[in-house]
Amino acid sequence: MSPVCVFGSAPRSRPPSRPFPYPFPVSFFLVTATVSGILIINGFERAVTHKHKQQAIVIAEQTEHFFANTLQRAFVPLFCISHDSAPVKEGNETTHRDLTNLFNTEYGLMIQNKFERISSRIKADSGLGKALVNLQLAPKGVVSLIYPMIDCEDFDNRWCFNNTGALGHDLLNDPETYASAEATVQSDGVITDGPLQFYQNRDTFIARLAINIDGGDHSIVVDDVDHPCWGFAIVIIDWAKLKEESNENDIFNEYAMTHMEFKLTRTVILNDEEVVKTIAESSRSDLLADENVTLELNAGDNVWLISVGYDDGFSPNYKKWAYPLVIFSAVLFSLLMMLVLVSKKQHEEILRKMLPKRAIKKLRKGQTVVERYKMVSIFFSDIVGYTKLSSEMTPTEVMDMLNDLYTKFDALAEKHRVYKLETIGDAYIAIGGAPKVCPGPEAAERVALFALDAIKVAESYRTRDGAKVFIRAGIASGPVVAGVVGSSLPKYTVFGDTVNFASRMEQTSVKMRLQISPSTQRMLLDAPNYDFEFEDRYDDNDELGVELKGKGRQYTYWVNSAKKLVKDSSERTMEEPISVEGIETSDLEEA
Repeated sequence: MSPVCVFGSAPRSRPPSRPFPYPFPVSFFLVTATVSGILIINGFERAVTHKHKQQAIVIAEQTEHFFANTLQRAFVPLFCISHDSAPVKEGNETTHRDLTNLFNTEYGLMIQNKFERISSRIKADSGLGKALVNLQLAPKGVVSLIYPMIDCEDFDNRWCFNNTGALGHDLLNDPETYASAEATVQSDGVITDGPLQFYQNRDTFIARLAINIDGGDHSIVVDDVDHPCWGFAIVIIDWAKLKEESNENDIFNEYAMTHMEFKLTRTVILNDEEVVKTIAESSRSDLLADENVTLELNAGDNVWLISVGYDDGFSPNYKKWAYPLVIFSAVLFSLLMMLVLVSKKQHEEILRKMLPKRAIKKLRKGQTVVERYKMVSIFFSDIVGYTKLSSEMTPTEVMDMLNDLYTKFDALAEKHRVYKLETIGDAYIAIGGAPKVCPGPEAAERVALFALDAIKVAESYRTRDGAKVFIRAGIASGPVVAGVVGSSLPKYTVFGDTVNFASRMEQTSVKMRLQISPSTQRMLLDAPNYDFEFEDRYDDNDELGVELKGKGRQYTYWVNSAKKLVKDSSERTMEEPISVEGIETSDLEEA
């Protein structure tokens, strides 16, 4: 069984509607780049969010310590005055009691002087300065001792804080103060009221501490429970002044540097309803996002909260434009990748038209391309009277004519699976049996069919001005050496006497006829699929053969037609002549 023959050929021209050859790599890159970009953004977002949250926690704890320390300093006077007591005279159960004659006695004046002396020393040594406005003692919950009674020194603009109205205030019987007074009796710590605006619209806190004395007759009954409480120690604090004298600006500076905001709030009960009051806040605390860090402030009654965060939350705001940017970048780079792949594909197509695949692979490996073929068939053709014809046409018209004609030849080369070697001016050269090897008869058959169809195409071809074009053609068969010549403009070509013989076959042929060498005629006699009709070649003197330069007289043949063989189990029969007369122009255009 003879081997299967596959011929190299000129590549088929792709129609413009052919789909993009690399959809999967581009789509995969687009999806991968988009997903990777989103994952990277999310990773950075989580890292930045965690960093911001940790930073907020640290500064919230620092702020909590600052205000807690500030409050503790403000509460120190309470513990200082809570160890002193004085007998009082109980009055009627009203909001205020009449204490007019309480300190008129010698003992009462002594207690009052002692309280004022101790309170003045506490106020001076507290380190709170003008923020500590007033100190009071309230035995049994009744305000009985006040220092200073009238305070003008701690206020600007000649304004004075007059406390005479507070003398005798029964805190446990006044509905407005009962809740905090009751809480003070029941608590072991400091209970605060505020912020309140007592004077000059300034935030003021009232802090009360229960003075508990075990044993004796000192007790206060609240909710039917007897508490060993002598009364209250009370201080009134100017909160704004306290923050100023406690270097509050350091806190604000730190928030400004970190671009964070804070709000210190306290929840109080008014008329059985919870009311949130702001104690301190940064300049843009109203922009504080819901996403923040909240800590409880240790302020005695544990109802103070500090919230710290960013005006736009802990998540970075670049996510708003990062996602569109990632998608845009992925699409852009996918388009660039597509352009690169298309350019590469076009480059490969051009390279494949110039060189066989096997030669391309060897060149990429840096190998020299040299191949020997024992039996090939080579086709030569040129246009009869080309010099005269081209002189009557413009260069553009000549190029258009050659391009139109040889494009049809290229389609025929692909149809018959022969390899187009090159075009030199008006010469067209093709080969069968190389660069892919097949038996000599099969190669000669393919090249001969190609040649007959080429003559038929030329016969029906007309230039744009209606002129006819005539070609002459020749084929020779034999051994050749093929290879790639050159490095800057590599060219696949063949060498050997067979090439020269084929050229002589074309040069000594006549218009619109196909002349073949004796070796080609022997190959075609064994053609596997067609039966060819030959005619002996005679010269002008009616002598058999033709005189060839450098080869003497050669007995050559004309090929007139070819008939398709119908193979039976035992013999060969023939059909009508095929494409020599039957090639369709529409077939060429489709090819």
